[in-house]
This record gives sequence, C-alpha cells and structure tokens, in this order.
Amino acid sequence: MTVTFRRLATAVAVIIGIGVMPIVAPAYMGGEEGAPAGKHFRKMASELGLSAEQNRAIKDIFKKNRPLAAPLLKQLATERRVLRTLIQAETVDEAAIRAQSAKVAAVEADLAVQRAHGAQEIRKVLTPEQIQKFKAIQEKRDSKLDRFISRSERKLEQAQ
Repeated sequence: MTVTFRRLATAVAVIIGIGVMPIVAPAYMGGEEGAPAGKHFRKMASELGLSAEQNRAIKDIFKKNRPLAAPLLKQLATERRVLRTLIQAETVDEAAIRAQSAKVAAVEADLAVQRAHGAQEIRKVLTPEQIQKFKAIQEKRDSKLDRFISRSERKLEQAQ
C-alpha cells in the first residue's frame, strides 16, 4: 500500500509540476537572467519564424509584464507552502485546507488574467499564420501531456 501511495504521490507531483510550468514560465520568458524559459522562448521564436522586430517586441512585452507577474508568483509560492504545511499536518483540518486552497486558486486566477493580457499583446505582434502555428504547437504539447497522464494512470493501475 505504501509503495502504491508513493507512486501516486510521485505521479501527482510530476503532473502538478508540469501543470505549473505554463504559469511560471511566461514570467521569465526571454529573460536575460538565464532562466530556463529563455531557452523555451528561443525555441518557440524559431518554430514560429519570428522576425528580429517581432522578437524584440515580444521580449519588450515580457519585460514590461515581468514586474506585474513577479509579486503574484512570489505570493503563489507562499500560499502553496502554507497549503503544503496544512496538508502534511498531523491532523486534517478540512476547513483550513479548503480555505487555503481557495487562496491559492485566487492567486492563480490573478496570474492567469495577467498572462491573458500579455498573450493578447503578443497576438498583436504575430501574423495570422504564426498564431495558427502557435495553436498547433500548443495542441501538440497538450497531446503529449495527455499521453504522459495516461501512461501514469496505467502504471498506477498496474501497481494495485
């Protein structure tokens, strides 16, 4: 039972980690600090065939939005730590966990709205063809994540 629980916990942690990356990455994309998402930005720029002018414009959008997202990311990390502490407490306080989960969700919603504003600005820089290509790339990534989740679920079922 404990092996199954550990596998489940590991799978959940990986899935959550993958799910959080789209939230965190835009705050660092194009960052000159050498953040991992800089590599992601360069790959995406190459796949979309961005011109030098588009590349500069998008980096400027990220640079402008980074200070707006940074406090939200810091708050999200803080709220998630509190939630983790509640989850790992000796006794289960459902009301406190639900209240803290609501705080985490509210910060995630604020961050999603911030990202949506940035995405809207970026779409104005892209051509209609680049927007379609971006959507196709996103669909491919979603499909890859779906396959990963399915494999994880199958492994968990086999372990039982």
